[in-house]
Amino acid sequence: MSQPTDATLSVTGLNELLRSVLEGSPYFRRLQVEGEIAGLTRARSGHLYFTLKDAGSQIPCVMFQAQRRLLEVEPSEGDRVILGGEIRHYVPRGSLQLQAYSLRATGVGDLFALFVQLKNRLQAEGLFDRERKKPIPAYASALGVVSSPDGAVIHDIYRTVERRFPAMPVVLSPSPVQGEAAVGPLIKALQALDARPDIELIILARGGGSMEDLWCFNNEHLVRTVAAMQTPVITAVGHETDVTLVDFAADLRAPTPTAAAELATPDAAELSRELIRMEQRAGSALLSMLDDLEQGVDEGEQRLRRGLLQRLALMEQRCETLSRQAEALDFRSVLRRGFSLTMKDGRLVRELQQVRPGEVIQTILHSGRFQSRVLPQPGDE
Repeated sequence: MSQPTDATLSVTGLNELLRSVLEGSPYFRRLQVEGEIAGLTRARSGHLYFTLKDAGSQIPCVMFQAQRRLLEVEPSEGDRVILGGEIRHYVPRGSLQLQAYSLRATGVGDLFALFVQLKNRLQAEGLFDRERKKPIPAYASALGVVSSPDGAVIHDIYRTVERRFPAMPVVLSPSPVQGEAAVGPLIKALQALDARPDIELIILARGGGSMEDLWCFNNEHLVRTVAAMQTPVITAVGHETDVTLVDFAADLRAPTPTAAAELATPDAAELSRELIRMEQRAGSALLSMLDDLEQGVDEGEQRLRRGLLQRLALMEQRCETLSRQAEALDFRSVLRRGFSLTMKDGRLVRELQQVRPGEVIQTILHSGRFQSRVLPQPGDE
């Protein structure tokens, strides 16, 4: 496509002209470009998206699924590679990228090599040991946040806390979060929150970015500061696939700032539901105790009643026995059985020698009494 030099171009016309020049030139075909892979993304479609960079520049790249299937080894973040491909200019966005047909590893990238070296050294010191980790409080009195005051991250944290536990105070200690110049302010912001007794939990957070964007979170001084904090720290730096050294030093790593806020706060709605469940369990337990108590009282009453009845039965039996014994001693019971009693001068006559002929005696029967005179025995005269 050719245009006169003095012609006025539309934006689309300009981009189409650039595409025809770049993609039509033999200089931009079958390129071999060496650089370090950064920002590697594996799309659901199977395509690979990444940036190829060196110390002075970078360029976006894509490898489609068909070419990716031919790779012997999957690339990784920080790999140094030689890319075989060609220039593509995408007209709708006016963007330039390398379309890769092959990737050949040549070694580990410089930044990634520094990352691994520092990680291994700090790990050997025990700075990342599990025993150093502090427990995350379930109900912090106040939450401190170190992040940029202008980004979406802090607003995501505010919204999450407001949704889950609006009663929790959130204290922002603002700091830049990108570049080597951010290290000093980040350390001061963390230490300022750590010095406050009301802050019981701290979130260190920023949004996603390239390895270079997040590199300040690999700074040794910042990593040691996080490890030395008295207050528990949750980190949420970058996207879920991004890992920095402060993540290893922190007490807990969250995949996103929103997830960090969820880990830092109880769920008020769930707490309310749990309180209702606890009240229901307590009510059921109280009713059960009352039932048991009532049953115990009933059983006690029954035992008492049975005891009383048994004692009454024994007393009745004893009374009946005594009554029979008393009745046996009563002279009237003797008379009822057909016997009689003989009395003289109000005294019971037990032997014949107690009476003399001519004396008056009294005979008592069950049906009555009568008097008689003692007669002499034959032969007494």
